[in-house]
Order: sequence, then C-alpha cells, then structure tokens
Amino acid sequence: MAEAVQIGRAAKLAGVSVDTIRFYQKLGVIKSATRSAGGYRLFSGEQIHDLKFVRQAQELGFSLAEVKELLALRQKHHACSEVQSMLKRKLGDVGEKIKSLARLETDLAGALRNCNRDLRLKREIKHDDCCPLLKRLGRMNGSNGNRHAASGRKTAKQ
Repeated sequence: MAEAVQIGRAAKLAGVSVDTIRFYQKLGVIKSATRSAGGYRLFSGEQIHDLKFVRQAQELGFSLAEVKELLALRQKHHACSEVQSMLKRKLGDVGEKIKSLARLETDLAGALRNCNRDLRLKREIKHDDCCPLLKRLGRMNGSNGNRHAASGRKTAKQ
C-alpha cells in the first residue's frame, strides 16, 4: 500500500476500531499519524502493519506495555532471546491463570452441589431462604472475604 489512508480505512484494514487506533496513539503504542490538509489522520502501510501486529500480539495475551516492547524489539538485531524470555514469562502467566480458573471451577461446582443438596433437603422453602448460595454469600460479608465460604468448605478461620 503506497498511499496513505484515513483512520476509518486504516481501522478496517487492521481489524480494529477507530477508537482503538486513537487509544494506541494516545498511549504511544503506535506512531502518531500525519494529517491531511483537512486535518484527517493519514496512515501509511507501515502504520497499518504495526496496527495488525498490535492486534495479533494482544490476541496472544500480551499487554499493551509488552506489545510496545515487542515493537521495539522488531527493530533490534538478535532480539530472539529477549522475545523468547517474554514468551516464557507469558506462558508461566497462562499456567498460573489456568490453575486459578481450575480452583474457581472447583469452587463453583461445590457451590452448585451445595445448592442442589440444600434445595433437596428443604421441601418447604420460605422466600427469605430460597437460595442457599445467596444466603451464604450474604454471610460472607462479615467473613473477611474467605473464598471458601461459598463452597461450604471449612478453613482454619471458620
């Protein structure tokens, strides 16, 4: 692409919104666009390439700060070891997130089992007592945020 395009066309070509482009420029993730005589932002092929790069890096889970780093590393020779280090950190972060989500899944499944059990045991449910989970969550307000209170598991503090 030899000729510069306005922001709307650049957004379409890069697969992002106009607001996203403005946000990236404000944060300095991408270079500021030149302006036409009428004041419109004009984007070069290189800038559109950078926008696509940012979008794809974010799809891999990189933060905007990390994307800025990656963009800078593109300009360096022999940047592979630095990129590899970033990938290792990101992979570690993903592993931790997976563990956290597995714990959340376990807690939610336990809360659902407790709800089902409590509802089976209480044939005559009064309106104030209709949802065991809501009742437990209401009691959690005074429990210093004990994360296992909703699942009904005992902890040292209970």
